[in-house]
Amino acid sequence: MSKRALFNVTVAGTNITTALMPVLLGLQVSDKVGTHTDSADLEIDDTDGRIVLPQIGAPVAIALGWDSEGMRVVFEGTVDEVKSSGTRSAGRRLRITAKGMDTTGRAKEGQQRHWDGATVEKILREAATHAGITQIEIDPALRNLTRGYFEMRDESLIAMGERLSREIGGNFRLTGGRIVLSKRNADYATAIAATWGQNLHSWDIAPRLGRPQFGAVRGRWYDVAAGAWQIVERATGIDVPSVYADRFARSGALETTQQGKSDAATTARDAGEGTVVIEGNTAAVPDGICTVSGTRPGVDGSYRIEAVTHTLTRAGGFVTTLELKQPQLGAGTDARAETTAPVSASANVPPIIDPDATGPF
Repeated sequence: MSKRALFNVTVAGTNITTALMPVLLGLQVSDKVGTHTDSADLEIDDTDGRIVLPQIGAPVAIALGWDSEGMRVVFEGTVDEVKSSGTRSAGRRLRITAKGMDTTGRAKEGQQRHWDGATVEKILREAATHAGITQIEIDPALRNLTRGYFEMRDESLIAMGERLSREIGGNFRLTGGRIVLSKRNADYATAIAATWGQNLHSWDIAPRLGRPQFGAVRGRWYDVAAGAWQIVERATGIDVPSVYADRFARSGALETTQQGKSDAATTARDAGEGTVVIEGNTAAVPDGICTVSGTRPGVDGSYRIEAVTHTLTRAGGFVTTLELKQPQLGAGTDARAETTAPVSASANVPPIIDPDATGPF
């Protein structure tokens, strides 16, 4: 028996699911690590103008799921844009775009402030207070990291949060009226399976990429007391000879070390990449793990989820697209290379004959 996809959409406190059912052409929710917020798009057949035009800033909540499993909220945010379009051939369309953060709020407003010897938690909380945000979730491993000196020069909370997260190896997000600062490459969620013959629709994966790989990362800071530059180097765990050097000097050994950890985590994450499309799965979240199987040796293995996109359409049903990075647990390594002798490329190729020579060469 086939499963039936379910959805639920609430706008400005009103459940519009019933009104949407006969006119919804497509729904998409996207969430990506390293971007400040998630997004949602609804495309509606607007022939009869059945849906009341939503106001910018109106709260939006979207849930997706299956009739046999129930639904889960995959998006909370506010309306960012409403666009009407129409042609003689294609008819009338209404597209509603929503963002996880309130794009009309003060989070995008520049601030002038600085901190001396402050923790990451203090910096974020004080900057968030100006933006009217009180809910802040910070990974315990990042909460008490300190900055010798940190400033905002007409910088928004969004831009500052993303910059700070890059320095300390975190991922900054502002969604549903709250700030989330998670640790890069941490294990927060249960692994999602993408198995050929079961839930895997398609894959497009490069399990190893040469250019982003570095065997070590290097940073520097100026020691005033010694009157000399100090170098801090950290291995990434990747067996290549190249070294990534941070372009900017840091204020001290502590911040140089923290930046090195962040750069090493980024290098490990970027070592491979790919995309899989699976049956709709609302348990998939950015920074979680996806275990791919049934493709081929060297590609099967575990990967870090970089981005999650849920799509519901009339033609394609409910599917989830996962952008993958950071190959792990065998991904990128064909174990057969260690046990099987390689086959010569010229084993079955006839010799080349030079008509001016006396024999093959």
